[in-house]
Amino acid sequence: MPEPRPQRSATPIAVVLVAYESAEDLPACIASLPEAAAPHELELLVVDNASRDDSAGVGRSLGAKVVETGRNLGYSRACNLGASQTSAPWLLVANPDTLLAPGSLARLVATAEADPRIACIGPRLRNLDGSDYPTGRRFPSLLTGGLHALLGTVWPSNPATRRYHLADLDRSRPAEVDWVSGACMLLRRSTFEEVGGFDGGYFMYFEDMDLCLRLARAGWSVVFEPRATVAHVVGGSTRSAPYRKVVDHHRSTLRFYRRRYAGDPRMLLLPVVAAALLCRGLLSLGRTALQQRRAGRQR
Repeated sequence: MPEPRPQRSATPIAVVLVAYESAEDLPACIASLPEAAAPHELELLVVDNASRDDSAGVGRSLGAKVVETGRNLGYSRACNLGASQTSAPWLLVANPDTLLAPGSLARLVATAEADPRIACIGPRLRNLDGSDYPTGRRFPSLLTGGLHALLGTVWPSNPATRRYHLADLDRSRPAEVDWVSGACMLLRRSTFEEVGGFDGGYFMYFEDMDLCLRLARAGWSVVFEPRATVAHVVGGSTRSAPYRKVVDHHRSTLRFYRRRYAGDPRMLLLPVVAAALLCRGLLSLGRTALQQRRAGRQR
């Protein structure tokens, strides 16, 4: 994989931020963009998914073009709407709770421009405590995904989770991976449009994995670029809807399974997978209820 250096260029980059109750997060995210992108020009758009706070007003006050949806369309459809309102050849889709390091966006563009096969590229994501957020992963098989779901929270270093997270990948240089997190991903617009953008059937979660799967099936590459660093406040966009987060995650998991194994004999296991996800979802809802009750007592 070549290691280009960012060059001065006027190539514009469209940045689409999907906001939902994001008035608190938008200022820092938007403030980080100019230094992250320089010398590239930015086309900044905020899609407000019917926030109850002043996300739209904050976006406008910071110089962004704002599209108000009027209702919560979900992440995929809001991203597609934002993409349709921009025209730059590079499209950055990011959560408002991300902070891009200086030069990070220019680095993503430089690496992607050096290889015309790259359709999607993602940065190294860091949690606020400095630890790595697991982006740059492989598509989970039925066995790996099942064991990860079962063991991941109680035994984070189990072999299935390590395999899914590509724990042994050399993360000191760019590498081809199966998918990168939609919390911050740069897309070549032509390929994004070629595969039809995000699947609007995903309200939240797995839309990034699904897009990368369709890009791969169309012959394009997805790359993890560790020299571009982005801080991510995990869960910033879902803190106001913890129960919906659980439901959407499990529903999207089932949708991705159907996409991954369409036409494959493993589709015969769909009822079993659905039943397992239902049981796991109910347990997750119970755990979330306990966490909310404890948080309420602390407040």
